[in-house]
Amino acid sequence: MASTPDEKLIEHALALIVESESAPQDAAVAARLALARWHGKSAVHAAAAQEARRRWDALGGIAAELRNLRK
Repeated sequence: MASTPDEKLIEHALALIVESESAPQDAAVAARLALARWHGKSAVHAAAAQEARRRWDALGGIAAELRNLRK
């Protein structure tokens, strides 16, 4: 069984995911690009990004709520 990536890496990836899904358009695009670059750095980064995405998806529709709060 593979071990879970370091929590700090997961938190970093999750912050980029949240920014990419809830920020205004230009910032969201920049966050998506940053996440793609970060994800590609190593298998450890990719695993952390995958775990962060799993956690984000588990939260369901919170992205829409965050977008509304930023308006």
